[in-house]
Amino acid sequence: MTRQQLITDLATLGPWIECLSSSDPAPSEVISQELTEAFKAIITQEINRNGWFEPQEVRNSLKGVSSWLHNAVLTSFSSPYAFQSFRPTLGLILAGNIPLVGFHDILCGLLSGYKLQIKLSSEDQQLIPLIIQGLISLNPAYAEWIQINPKKLSGFDAVIGTGSDSTLLHLKSYFKNKPHLLRGNRTSVAILKGNETPEELHALGKDIFQYFGRGCRNVTHLIVPEGYSFDAFFEAILPFQSVIQNKKYGNNYDYNRAIHLLSNQDLLDNGFLLLMESNALHPPLAMIHYHTYSNISQAIDYIAANRDKIQCISGTDLVKFGTTQEPSIDDFADGINTMEWLEHALK
Repeated sequence: MTRQQLITDLATLGPWIECLSSSDPAPSEVISQELTEAFKAIITQEINRNGWFEPQEVRNSLKGVSSWLHNAVLTSFSSPYAFQSFRPTLGLILAGNIPLVGFHDILCGLLSGYKLQIKLSSEDQQLIPLIIQGLISLNPAYAEWIQINPKKLSGFDAVIGTGSDSTLLHLKSYFKNKPHLLRGNRTSVAILKGNETPEELHALGKDIFQYFGRGCRNVTHLIVPEGYSFDAFFEAILPFQSVIQNKKYGNNYDYNRAIHLLSNQDLLDNGFLLLMESNALHPPLAMIHYHTYSNISQAIDYIAANRDKIQCISGTDLVKFGTTQEPSIDDFADGINTMEWLEHALK
């Protein structure tokens, strides 16, 4: 199979996946109604199986994936890199903190011409296999090139893995004799100047609350000017208060609120989000850390000192408020070009 044939198949999937992102998907002309109905059922069931994967969050992820699956986008994205014609094998250890978060690695592996052995996260076991089934329905050859959840990764030529920082220590040792690209914990921050409009602050709320704040692209730390008042911020994010109705998010909010109050730590609390002053990244779920600056250079220095722990910086020319969870196809995790890495992994 040529890369162009692969791109044609992926681009054929795009409209189907985009359609699935609507609340009432229409029948597809290229994918069986049976598979479409299976996907609709999974979207409905995920909130019961995994309380974080609410239907709207799953649909948001499907919409994001579909935006990549266009012939021109895939061609432009992949054309600078070598195609291995499905001779080598790539092992993938995927994250599952948000729906379909590992699909970009699958896409890069296929566009680079690797066979795939995919270990799915226990949190996201059903969505990716259905997309792969859609691909197989277009060409049965994909069943030979894509293996999902083998008992053990074996016979692979390179591996990409995502996990906690502690997990990565084990993976680095385990895969030390193979080319490996391993990703740990990252988060995102926002720089506020104090003159943001209500619309911009509302958009920042999307960066904070989409996927309940569980992704590396979610903003969990605010850098604000000295004397900053959070009144306008709290007012602008009020429409996101429904997050507290999610049982898992609500439990995290209640627990962290109780723990910090018992510790007599100062908190700002609007009933569904906790704010605590701290220079630390990675606050507990349902909490945002913030710290102040007297000169914007201090904010820039903070970013520089923590660059290897930060995925996105919201509120900049490159990442507008409200767009951290809308990465383009060439917005690579950890700032490492996956396609380039795959091209050179076997050399």
